[in-house]
Amino acid sequence: MSDQQTADKLRARIAAEQVRLMSQFTTSPLFGSIFLGAMLAWLSIEDHGALAAFGWYALLMLVTLIRWRVARAYLVKPHPDSSVRRWRITMLSLAAVAGAVWSMSGTLLLPTDPLREVIVAVFFIGATASGMGSQAPVPYAYACLLIPFMLPYAINQILMGSDRVVLGLGLLLYIPIMLIIARRQTVSFERQIRLAFENESLVEALRRERDRTARINEELQSQVEEQLTAARHIRALNRKLQSRTVELQAANKDLEGFSYSVSHDLRAPLRAIDGFSSLLHDHRLLQEDVETRQYLTRIRENVSRMAALINDLLAFARCGRETLRREDLNMDALARETLQQVRAIYPGIEVEVAIEPLPEARGDVALIRQVWLNFLDNAVKYTGRVSQPRVVVSGREEQDKVVFEISDNGVGFDSRYSDALFLVFHRLHGAEYPGTGVGLAIVQRIVSRHGGEVWARSTPGRGSTFGFSLPLHEMTASDAQLNSTTGDVVE
Repeated sequence: MSDQQTADKLRARIAAEQVRLMSQFTTSPLFGSIFLGAMLAWLSIEDHGALAAFGWYALLMLVTLIRWRVARAYLVKPHPDSSVRRWRITMLSLAAVAGAVWSMSGTLLLPTDPLREVIVAVFFIGATASGMGSQAPVPYAYACLLIPFMLPYAINQILMGSDRVVLGLGLLLYIPIMLIIARRQTVSFERQIRLAFENESLVEALRRERDRTARINEELQSQVEEQLTAARHIRALNRKLQSRTVELQAANKDLEGFSYSVSHDLRAPLRAIDGFSSLLHDHRLLQEDVETRQYLTRIRENVSRMAALINDLLAFARCGRETLRREDLNMDALARETLQQVRAIYPGIEVEVAIEPLPEARGDVALIRQVWLNFLDNAVKYTGRVSQPRVVVSGREEQDKVVFEISDNGVGFDSRYSDALFLVFHRLHGAEYPGTGVGLAIVQRIVSRHGGEVWARSTPGRGSTFGFSLPLHEMTASDAQLNSTTGDVVE
């Protein structure tokens, strides 16, 4: 609501309150008219007769009754602001009519006896003075009553001449004095009404502000309780995390002990088995026993496979415990360098490998080299038996990460089982392709520790695509540590 609309609404409320006060104040003085009117009628009977006196008194009572009924009607039933103006005009008109009726007793029914005339003058002055309080709330209401009341009486006194001229002039001077006094009372009433409404508005504003403050306090209290609940929950999580950390540390110690046992305790028996099998295989007494020699050959092959499996398990354990040493990596050079190692592993496989320009990344050079080695080893190994084997290495930047993919046209696999490829000992091909099922699990652990992801897509007989991503921005130390410890336990 605009300031002008607010001011108009306030003026309308003030006008309605002024009319209400005038109606309230008018109802009591009107009953005083019954007594004063009867006295004036009695004083005029001797000179003008009972018919004229009581006829005037009946007219006065009729006007008084109408004014009383109009005032009561306004007080009993609330009225909209649009009708206040009409009620105000009606009541001012009735006040003027009442003043004119009162004036008739001083002009048409004036006693000839000086004593009775003095009494009439006193009644006139008393009536006009008592009517001021009831008419003062509304501007000009007292003027509507006083002027038709006193002016004809004052003029009549002047016209009668002699010493009555002084009384008439005094009454003419009395009229503006009373109007000034009434005006001051009207201004005082209006000021009081305005202050009352402004105080009411202020109280309402304070109440709304109090309610708003109470709501804010409730919201703050609710937020405080939520924060306390969250703090308790965080403390509980911290306790669980601390307990989990202790468990992980214990698991890491057990894993370190297991690694030590594997590297020392298991390798010694394997070396003994391999050594004695070799001696038996070359012993002259068994040179002609072909079946025994085949058994010994199988024993030595399985010992070699067991040794490879132990080495891969140790590598898998180490990649989860070693501290990351991040640095800028030339992925293009690292991939080409690793490719040469793979070609040396499979000298009999001629595979066309195309390495597109690769974006740089950040990470541990030794661990990322292991990622490239495992991916390229798989790509070359599983394309060695197809005609025109081809491998494509590509890379790109995507938002906050760098992505690398290795695509081949090898034997492929069913993509429904792609997630199982990155678990320990899970393989989708048989013994015709060498491997322990640990290499891709090592890749997943290394990439996860760097904050990246791995994936695989393939169609049987149409090749495969393996990929991994590395973040452009390094993880915090706590995130890296969490990835490292959780990776050790989940596997």
